Amino acid sequence: DFRVWPFDQKFYLILNIAIGGNWGGLKGVDNSIFPQRMEIDYVRVYKLVR
Repeated sequence: DFRVWPFDQKFYLILNIAIGGNWGGLKGVDNSIFPQRMEIDYVRVYKLVR
């Protein structure tokens, strides 16, 4: 029953490398820093309890 154990359903979590920000919009992004990579060891997700 999915109401008892919610992790039996498929879900997606998007993790990205944000490039730019306020500085990047004003002066552009320095292409010499590419390529970049991000390694994820593990992700822990918590349920918000109110």
